[in-house]
Amino acid sequence: MRKSLNFVCVASSVLVVVVIGWVFSARSAATQEGLQGPIHVEGGMISGTPAWGWGVRLYRGIPYAAPPVGDLRWKPPQQVAPWQGVLAANHFSARCMQREGGAEQAPSGVGTIGALWDEPGTSAMSEDCLYLNIWTPANSPDEKRAVIVYFHGGGGTSGEGSEAIFDGSMMAKKGVVWVTANYRLGIFGNLALPELTAEDEHHSSGNYAELDKLAALRWVKNNIASFGGDPNNITLMGHSSASRSVNNMTASPLARGLFERVIAHSHTSFGRMINLSESETEGLKFQQRVGAKNLAEMRAKSAKELQDVASKSGRELVYGDAKIDGYFLRNDVNTIFNQGKQNDVYLLTGATNDEHGIGENLNEWDFYLKLPNDPPRTPEEYTAWAKKAFGDQADRLLRAYPAHSEAEVAKEVHDIGRDAILQGQRVWAQFQSKDGKGKAYLYNFSHKPPVPSTPGAQLPVIGAIHGAEFFYVLDNLHVKDLPWTDMDLKVADIASSYWTNFAKTGDPNAPGLAHWPAYNAKDDQLMNIEDAPHSESIQNKAGLDFLSWWDQHFRENGGSGHAQR
Repeated sequence: MRKSLNFVCVASSVLVVVVIGWVFSARSAATQEGLQGPIHVEGGMISGTPAWGWGVRLYRGIPYAAPPVGDLRWKPPQQVAPWQGVLAANHFSARCMQREGGAEQAPSGVGTIGALWDEPGTSAMSEDCLYLNIWTPANSPDEKRAVIVYFHGGGGTSGEGSEAIFDGSMMAKKGVVWVTANYRLGIFGNLALPELTAEDEHHSSGNYAELDKLAALRWVKNNIASFGGDPNNITLMGHSSASRSVNNMTASPLARGLFERVIAHSHTSFGRMINLSESETEGLKFQQRVGAKNLAEMRAKSAKELQDVASKSGRELVYGDAKIDGYFLRNDVNTIFNQGKQNDVYLLTGATNDEHGIGENLNEWDFYLKLPNDPPRTPEEYTAWAKKAFGDQADRLLRAYPAHSEAEVAKEVHDIGRDAILQGQRVWAQFQSKDGKGKAYLYNFSHKPPVPSTPGAQLPVIGAIHGAEFFYVLDNLHVKDLPWTDMDLKVADIASSYWTNFAKTGDPNAPGLAHWPAYNAKDDQLMNIEDAPHSESIQNKAGLDFLSWWDQHFRENGGSGHAQR
């Protein structure tokens, strides 16, 4: 009771004040117990810490599955063993096994991203890495806030959920519960072998990374209410290779009911996918490189030995992709969508305007484009490349992307790189708008972030490159020391509002924001997120249509589709 209380009040008034004060104190204590005190989750009790900024609480390093070590290496994720006492969730876990240096040392082609995303969450690395992190704005467990579960990209071979760029403080301040999670990478998350398939109850192997993500989603579904989240309002979000994974999840019967909406940045799985037999063949080749005779010897190898072989193999990206195994995926994603058997969700998807930068080596990104080590620079080189890459279909490409000068060649190579990604997101929006109950929203992010001025930065970073939108859609300009402008701050506020609105309601629109129309094939519109965001018709539909056709041609004729990061 406040000291300033007038004790000359009549006794009955004093009693009323005391009772009211007791009620509010009890409510405050309950709130503290529910959010600031220990929280009960699967496995035991945990405690968190205040996050950056007012009103956000952070829980780092929560185990969502048992450590996949020893006999659990290359097995589906298992339930967490209970612990005693209160687990202090105040440190990020180790990142999953990957080549030393993580994304910065990933296979060539992601250097420009490294110049922006060079703030790792942790330097530790371990097979014991199946942990997630939660940022919540809730003041009580019963608030039922919208939830976003984000999976990082990195080609399925690198990355971590605790990278600074993925800090969820600002998203939480905009009213959503933000969750990031690690999952097994590379050879640890994707190895298929006949012996592994034989020992598995579902006669499957090689999709451990996808099963990890499913386990994280189930954990969130079962536990997020304790953090003030709504288990019936979950948005699944992924970038690049994880956007492909999000696409896989919408095609998997195992994921049905685990989320209501998806946000997919810069990739899909509509290209050709490998099957279990092909993946087992790759796995046996890896086993030979390791020098192991059988699965027991493979499991006896140290994690470092296996990672070193994978990193030196030149086949690392092969170990970073999902496969058709008859369990997680019963067919390729394109066929599942064409048959209308996908999970019906609300969709927000798109790409950046300069996916590969300008003057980037696109061969590292899109295997099916067959670009030389250096992009074509003259009209003659451009025509020669088109004929080599597209054979008797080269004229179709050259009509859609004509170039008669070196400047035009540079522009068209840039546009092809962008459209090779955007066409997949557009196809997904077309599927959803045609077959689904949930609406689809398509974007092109074209606002250009500032160029790093740090000595030794990996340049050039030109334009809205692959991944550059995350500073804005997560409103995270503060995590990177760049010469941000007032316009950057404005775009970040707008973009993050669109994203959080979508997570809350399935519609990115709200008063004060430029209207973002739902996608339909007739109007074929997207939202151009630039200094003044606005909706517009798709540019160069002929080019996108051709690249969509080419992707399907590769899928039907045994091509490899395009690579992912």
